[in-house]
Amino acid sequence: MSTRKEQFVIRYYPYAKKASEKSGVPILFGLAQSALESGWGRSAKGNMMFGIKKGSGKNYGGWSKGDSQLITTTEYSSSPNRSFPFIYPGYPIQTSSGRWKYRIKDVFRAYPSPFFSFLDWAGLLFKNRRYRYAMQHRKDPYRFAEEVAKAGYATDPNYASKIKKIMKEIEQVIVLKKLDKRQKNIILPMAIMGISVITIIIAVVKSNTK
Repeated sequence: MSTRKEQFVIRYYPYAKKASEKSGVPILFGLAQSALESGWGRSAKGNMMFGIKKGSGKNYGGWSKGDSQLITTTEYSSSPNRSFPFIYPGYPIQTSSGRWKYRIKDVFRAYPSPFFSFLDWAGLLFKNRRYRYAMQHRKDPYRFAEEVAKAGYATDPNYASKIKKIMKEIEQVIVLKKLDKRQKNIILPMAIMGISVITIIIAVVKSNTK
Protein backbone atom coordinates (compact mmCIF):
# COMPACT_ATOMS: atom_id res chain seq x y z
CA MET A 1 0.00 0.00 0.00
CA SER A 2 1.53 3.30 -1.07
CA THR A 3 1.84 6.29 1.24
CA ARG A 4 -0.43 8.30 -1.10
CA LYS A 5 -3.24 5.81 -0.71
CA GLU A 6 -2.87 5.74 3.06
CA GLN A 7 -2.88 9.54 3.20
CA PHE A 8 -6.00 9.60 1.04
CA VAL A 9 -7.89 7.22 3.34
CA ILE A 10 -6.79 9.03 6.51
CA ARG A 11 -7.68 12.46 5.12
CA TYR A 12 -11.08 11.64 3.68
CA TYR A 13 -12.30 9.03 6.17
CA PRO A 14 -14.05 11.68 8.36
CA TYR A 15 -15.93 13.04 5.31
CA ALA A 16 -17.07 9.57 4.24
CA LYS A 17 -18.12 8.82 7.82
CA LYS A 18 -20.18 12.00 8.09
CA ALA A 19 -21.83 11.33 4.74
CA SER A 20 -22.59 7.77 5.86
CA GLU A 21 -24.23 9.02 9.05
CA LYS A 22 -26.56 11.21 7.00
CA SER A 23 -27.39 8.75 4.23
CA GLY A 24 -26.48 5.20 5.24
CA VAL A 25 -24.07 4.83 2.31
CA PRO A 26 -21.18 2.59 3.53
CA ILE A 27 -17.99 4.45 4.46
CA LEU A 28 -15.86 1.88 2.65
CA PHE A 29 -17.81 2.26 -0.58
CA GLY A 30 -17.73 6.06 -0.35
CA LEU A 31 -13.94 6.14 0.01
CA ALA A 32 -13.44 3.60 -2.78
CA GLN A 33 -15.72 5.45 -5.18
CA SER A 34 -13.92 8.69 -4.42
CA ALA A 35 -10.51 7.06 -4.89
CA LEU A 36 -11.61 5.65 -8.25
CA GLU A 37 -13.06 8.92 -9.50
CA SER A 38 -10.26 11.19 -8.26
CA GLY A 39 -7.24 8.92 -8.80
CA TRP A 40 -6.67 8.71 -5.05
CA GLY A 41 -7.01 12.47 -4.74
CA ARG A 42 -4.72 13.38 -7.64
CA SER A 43 -7.53 14.62 -9.91
CA ALA A 44 -10.06 16.47 -7.79
CA LYS A 45 -10.53 19.69 -9.72
CA GLY A 46 -13.06 21.95 -8.05
CA ASN A 47 -13.02 19.62 -5.01
CA MET A 48 -15.00 17.12 -7.06
CA MET A 49 -14.30 13.82 -5.31
CA PHE A 50 -16.92 11.98 -7.37
CA GLY A 51 -17.84 12.13 -11.03
CA ILE A 52 -21.19 13.81 -10.59
CA LYS A 53 -22.33 15.69 -13.66
CA LYS A 54 -24.35 18.88 -13.43
CA GLY A 55 -27.43 16.94 -14.49
CA SER A 56 -30.77 18.45 -13.58
CA GLY A 57 -29.10 20.86 -11.18
CA LYS A 58 -30.68 19.29 -8.10
CA ASN A 59 -28.83 19.78 -4.82
CA TYR A 60 -28.49 16.52 -2.88
CA GLY A 61 -27.02 18.09 0.22
CA GLY A 62 -23.72 19.73 -0.68
CA TRP A 63 -24.15 21.61 -3.95
CA SER A 64 -26.05 24.68 -2.78
CA LYS A 65 -24.09 27.18 -4.91
CA GLY A 66 -24.46 25.20 -8.12
CA ASP A 67 -20.88 25.70 -9.32
CA SER A 68 -19.85 23.70 -12.40
CA GLN A 69 -16.81 22.90 -14.55
CA LEU A 70 -15.96 21.27 -17.88
CA ILE A 71 -13.90 18.09 -17.44
CA THR A 72 -12.48 15.39 -19.73
CA THR A 73 -13.81 11.91 -19.06
CA THR A 74 -14.58 8.52 -20.65
CA GLU A 75 -18.08 7.20 -21.29
CA TYR A 76 -19.39 3.87 -22.63
CA SER A 77 -22.63 3.49 -24.52
CA SER A 78 -24.58 0.99 -26.61
CA SER A 79 -25.08 3.75 -29.20
CA PRO A 80 -22.52 5.35 -31.55
CA ASN A 81 -24.66 8.47 -31.78
CA ARG A 82 -24.59 9.89 -28.25
CA SER A 83 -24.49 13.65 -27.81
CA PHE A 84 -22.01 15.40 -25.49
CA PRO A 85 -20.74 18.99 -25.16
CA PHE A 86 -17.50 17.88 -26.83
CA ILE A 87 -16.30 14.55 -28.29
CA TYR A 88 -12.60 14.07 -29.00
CA PRO A 89 -11.63 13.32 -32.62
CA GLY A 90 -11.52 9.61 -33.42
CA TYR A 91 -14.29 8.70 -31.01
CA PRO A 92 -16.44 6.78 -30.38
CA ILE A 93 -14.53 3.52 -30.71
CA GLN A 94 -16.34 0.20 -30.64
CA THR A 95 -14.93 -2.17 -28.01
CA SER A 96 -14.68 -5.96 -28.15
CA SER A 97 -17.89 -6.17 -26.11
CA GLY A 98 -19.77 -4.28 -28.79
CA ARG A 99 -20.20 -1.13 -26.70
CA TRP A 100 -18.96 2.27 -27.82
CA LYS A 101 -16.21 4.10 -25.94
CA TYR A 102 -16.31 7.92 -25.91
CA ARG A 103 -13.59 10.35 -24.87
CA ILE A 104 -15.43 13.56 -24.08
CA LYS A 105 -15.67 16.83 -22.18
CA ASP A 106 -18.78 17.20 -20.05
CA VAL A 107 -20.16 19.54 -17.39
CA PHE A 108 -19.50 18.37 -13.82
CA ARG A 109 -20.23 19.85 -10.41
CA ALA A 110 -17.72 21.84 -8.34
CA TYR A 111 -17.65 22.34 -4.55
CA PRO A 112 -16.18 24.74 -1.96
CA SER A 113 -14.49 21.80 -0.19
CA PRO A 114 -14.25 17.98 -0.49
CA PHE A 115 -16.66 17.63 2.44
CA PHE A 116 -19.55 19.06 0.40
CA SER A 117 -18.72 16.74 -2.46
CA PHE A 118 -19.11 13.71 -0.18
CA LEU A 119 -22.43 15.01 1.14
CA ASP A 120 -23.82 15.68 -2.32
CA TRP A 121 -22.77 12.29 -3.67
CA ALA A 122 -24.15 10.35 -0.69
CA GLY A 123 -27.40 12.30 -0.92
CA LEU A 124 -27.71 11.41 -4.59
CA LEU A 125 -27.52 7.68 -3.84
CA PHE A 126 -29.83 7.93 -0.85
CA LYS A 127 -32.55 9.93 -2.62
CA ASN A 128 -32.45 8.25 -6.03
CA ARG A 129 -34.97 5.40 -6.34
CA ARG A 130 -32.60 3.65 -8.75
CA TYR A 131 -30.44 2.65 -5.77
CA ARG A 132 -33.21 1.76 -3.32
CA TYR A 133 -32.38 -1.97 -3.54
CA ALA A 134 -28.69 -1.28 -2.94
CA MET A 135 -29.61 0.68 0.19
CA GLN A 136 -31.12 -2.50 1.62
CA HIS A 137 -27.58 -3.91 1.73
CA ARG A 138 -25.80 -0.90 3.21
CA LYS A 139 -24.46 -3.01 6.10
CA ASP A 140 -22.58 -5.13 3.54
CA PRO A 141 -20.33 -2.71 1.57
CA TYR A 142 -19.34 -5.27 -1.08
CA ARG A 143 -22.91 -6.36 -1.79
CA PHE A 144 -23.87 -2.68 -1.80
CA ALA A 145 -21.22 -2.03 -4.47
CA GLU A 146 -22.54 -4.88 -6.62
CA GLU A 147 -26.11 -3.60 -6.45
CA VAL A 148 -25.07 -0.02 -7.24
CA ALA A 149 -23.26 -1.36 -10.31
CA LYS A 150 -26.30 -3.39 -11.38
CA ALA A 151 -28.44 -0.28 -11.02
CA GLY A 152 -26.33 1.42 -13.67
CA TYR A 153 -24.23 3.83 -11.59
CA ALA A 154 -21.35 3.74 -14.11
CA THR A 155 -21.13 2.95 -17.82
CA ASP A 156 -17.83 1.08 -17.40
CA PRO A 157 -18.60 -2.65 -17.84
CA ASN A 158 -15.80 -3.52 -15.37
CA TYR A 159 -16.98 -1.07 -12.72
CA ALA A 160 -18.02 -3.62 -10.05
CA SER A 161 -14.72 -5.49 -10.07
CA LYS A 162 -12.71 -2.25 -10.06
CA ILE A 163 -14.55 -0.70 -7.13
CA LYS A 164 -14.42 -3.87 -5.01
CA LYS A 165 -10.67 -4.20 -5.56
CA ILE A 166 -10.18 -0.65 -4.30
CA MET A 167 -12.48 -1.32 -1.35
CA LYS A 168 -10.23 -4.16 -0.23
CA GLU A 169 -7.18 -1.87 -0.34
CA ILE A 170 -8.94 0.81 1.68
CA GLU A 171 -10.25 -1.70 4.20
CA GLN A 172 -6.65 -2.72 4.92
CA VAL A 173 -5.72 0.89 5.70
CA ILE A 174 -8.77 1.41 7.92
CA VAL A 175 -7.86 -1.69 9.96
CA LEU A 176 -4.14 -0.89 10.02
CA LYS A 177 -4.64 2.71 11.14
CA LYS A 178 -7.63 1.80 13.37
CA LEU A 179 -9.64 4.64 11.84
CA ASP A 180 -12.95 3.05 12.76
CA LYS A 181 -11.91 2.99 16.44
CA ARG A 182 -10.45 6.49 16.77
CA GLN A 183 -13.84 8.12 17.25
CA LYS A 184 -14.72 5.67 20.03
CA ASN A 185 -11.36 6.25 21.69
CA ILE A 186 -12.02 9.99 21.72
CA ILE A 187 -15.61 9.80 22.92
CA LEU A 188 -14.92 7.52 25.91
CA PRO A 189 -12.29 9.75 27.62
CA MET A 190 -14.50 12.79 27.02
CA ALA A 191 -17.45 11.00 28.61
CA ILE A 192 -15.35 10.01 31.62
CA MET A 193 -14.07 13.57 31.92
CA GLY A 194 -17.63 14.88 31.80
CA ILE A 195 -18.73 12.54 34.57
CA SER A 196 -15.73 13.56 36.68
CA VAL A 197 -16.51 17.26 36.28
CA ILE A 198 -20.14 16.71 37.26
CA THR A 199 -19.05 14.69 40.33
CA ILE A 200 -16.71 17.51 41.41
CA ILE A 201 -19.43 20.14 40.96
CA ILE A 202 -21.90 18.11 43.05
CA ALA A 203 -19.28 17.67 45.80
CA VAL A 204 -18.53 21.41 45.85
CA VAL A 205 -22.23 22.29 46.01
CA LYS A 206 -22.81 19.86 48.90
CA SER A 207 -19.85 21.23 50.85
CA ASN A 208 -21.10 24.81 50.44
CA THR A 209 -24.57 23.93 51.68
CA LYS A 210 -23.28 22.43 54.95
